[in-house]
Amino acid sequence: MDKPKVVQKEDLKWEPHPQLADVEVSYLVSHRDENMDLTCMLVHLPPGADVPKHTHECDDIVSVVKGKAKIWVEGIGDVPAVPGTFVRIPKGALHQPHDVEEDLIIYDVFYPFLA
Repeated sequence: MDKPKVVQKEDLKWEPHPQLADVEVSYLVSHRDENMDLTCMLVHLPPGADVPKHTHECDDIVSVVKGKAKIWVEGIGDVPAVPGTFVRIPKGALHQPHDVEEDLIIYDVFYPFLA
């Protein structure tokens, strides 16, 4: 049986995003670290962060925890990114967080997992 895992705020380990300057990620559970079938992380985008339109080879499930921005999603358009906003972005769909006005913290789940 796998061990339970608890991550408290003071345990968060922020690291640079692998492709985006000025963006940080904190892996909560991942295929990379725990060999799980999904990846759960927090993503921090500071005001003015520049994220190009992109896709993933897995579903991207986004829940905004803090901040204010917009998320453009192919087939939907712009969605306000404020605390409580939930967006499911299917595999292969173009999307882009943009117009980050306040520090944005996103709880991001990739399924099956982010490679």
